[in-house]
Amino acid sequence: MIPNSTLFILGLLFLYAGLVEYARLTCWRDPTSKFYAPKLAHTPAYSRHRIHEAKKYAAQLAAEKPEKPVKMGIPDLCVGITSVSRDGVAYLKTSLASLNHGLSPEEQSRVRIVVLLAHTNKTQHPDHDEPWLPLMADKVVYYDDNADWLDLATRIELENNHPVKHKLDYSIVLEECQKTGAPYTIMAEDDVIFLDGWRHRVMEALDAATEKAWSSSHREFFYLRLFWYDQLRGWNAESWPTYLFWSSMVAGCVAGALHFTRKAVPAVRRTLTRPICGLVIFVFTPMLILLYFAAGRNCMQPPAEGVTVMERNACCGQGLAFPRNVIEHELLPSFHNNRWSETPADSFIEDYARATGGLRYALTPVIVQHVGGKSSYGAKRGKLGIMTPGKIWNFGFERHDPQVLAREHEQVLQAEMMARDPRERDDVL
Repeated sequence: MIPNSTLFILGLLFLYAGLVEYARLTCWRDPTSKFYAPKLAHTPAYSRHRIHEAKKYAAQLAAEKPEKPVKMGIPDLCVGITSVSRDGVAYLKTSLASLNHGLSPEEQSRVRIVVLLAHTNKTQHPDHDEPWLPLMADKVVYYDDNADWLDLATRIELENNHPVKHKLDYSIVLEECQKTGAPYTIMAEDDVIFLDGWRHRVMEALDAATEKAWSSSHREFFYLRLFWYDQLRGWNAESWPTYLFWSSMVAGCVAGALHFTRKAVPAVRRTLTRPICGLVIFVFTPMLILLYFAAGRNCMQPPAEGVTVMERNACCGQGLAFPRNVIEHELLPSFHNNRWSETPADSFIEDYARATGGLRYALTPVIVQHVGGKSSYGAKRGKLGIMTPGKIWNFGFERHDPQVLAREHEQVLQAEMMARDPRERDDVL
């Protein structure tokens, strides 16, 4: 007959093996996990669907050439995009199409889209004369629209100074969005796609971020991040004292539970012998703790859905929403005063927010995915190609269900229509 203590050890080993298999089956999307499966995790499940929708929408626009409605009044949002040529790799068309596709006429009337084709010689951009561009963007900006812009851009291009050019382009688009009067501006890169129903999710998140800022005694937040990079949410070396504390607490709780059990139930002492207790405390418990960390932080401690603070380990500039006052009184003056700084715009923004204590929030799940393989400002990002998943990637974005998003968007539109004045609703119908 097998001793109880042996059965107990075998049970622990069986349990541990089951937990390892569970981690392997559930944590493969987490790039901070030892069970990470890169090829499987980078499958663009939802992105592929959204890109197909965007391309179909763009083709329909090109075929029908509809008359673009005149947008009046102050919009709720301005979306600013800077775009440059990437040696034959084109993203702008699909990005703009994903912004526009699915928006109702009412939603479109409350959004302004500004695009900067960031070349002193605009013919260098492959999309400069495309007929779809003015149909999908409300304003297309060029350096030669302003003599000062052109002079600065020419000088920067001659020096091949990508970080300085990045800040110039960012500030130009921010200024143009400010002219629309929109209370919020989203700055996005040209190699991203937006999910179906992005607008109502952004507006809800902006309201939530504002309420959170007020409740924390701030007049407003600094930015709302619409895209973040999973890999930077891993276990951080600087937090090792915290990890050690909680690991010690777990081990202490296990030791306390075993001691209490042996005292309270004398019959179990034949199974929970002192050697067995030592094995549980000093071998099995550390193995469980190591497995917890090996499974990855995103898998074991996923970020809460909604708007949460993200003031550390945030990357990158694929999608950031700024309040109007922050742009007017903080971002633009800081960009202008540090025009020749060698820090790229996204890093410059993080440094400024850190120095001034600005509230930085992030939205989960993200509403933007980075699908480009090459940076617009000289840095390589994964393999080249049109709409290929690069290293900077949000894995949660791919878990979206197109049908669920479409139903959610439709329900929001119906609710907004029912909330309108009846006479206005009759006019729309």
